[in-house]
Amino acid sequence: MDALKHLNASTAGLLAQVDDSLARWGAPEEHPVWQLLRRTGALPGDVVSGLADWSPEPWRQQAAALRGHAEVTVALGGDLDRLPPWEGAAGDAFAQARQRISREARHRADRLRADAAFHEELADALAAGRSRVARGLARVAASAEAVALVTGVAVGAGSATGRSDGAIGESAFGPEPTLRAQAAAAIAAALLADVDALLTELDGLLARGPAVVEPKVVAADIPSTATTLRVEL
Repeated sequence: MDALKHLNASTAGLLAQVDDSLARWGAPEEHPVWQLLRRTGALPGDVVSGLADWSPEPWRQQAAALRGHAEVTVALGGDLDRLPPWEGAAGDAFAQARQRISREARHRADRLRADAAFHEELADALAAGRSRVARGLARVAASAEAVALVTGVAVGAGSATGRSDGAIGESAFGPEPTLRAQAAAAIAAALLADVDALLTELDGLLARGPAVVEPKVVAADIPSTATTLRVEL
């Protein structure tokens, strides 16, 4: 069990209270959590739980499989290049076909390698994002907002946003249930901001796609060697 799965399991109760508070009490009208909720399309508990179950390993396995296919494709092109040449008109046609197939095999291998690198890039982005969300989850679990949400009392510990607000017993967020609602909104915004950053990065990668270097085609003036075949009837 990795850090995010472990933290998600241990903070399930806190996240359930965050989701319940948002659903029941909402948040201040101009709070940044509203935009984040619209962008991610789910409550923090559901988002974090889904992310905890989203592993980068399938992407890494697919990358390994694509690299294997690329090696096979390169080997196929090499086998064709090593075939002995033929003579005559049939040999010329075979040589042209062999060159074309070898060229296509190399191009196909390049595309497979690019796809493999792309899957690794997606996996790396997801792994880094999951780690970032895990650190954020640990931070909010020990924050003043978490205590305020669970107990209804504001404390002077570190906040979900990294600030230090208020002292023990001080109503830094206002009277209950406003205190709980504001605490839940702060926790939700901190978590959803990390998730939104990850989803934005993945969307950008998917929109870009694999970075494939297309082969350059160079035109050249080649004198014609065609001859006229005369057949006596």
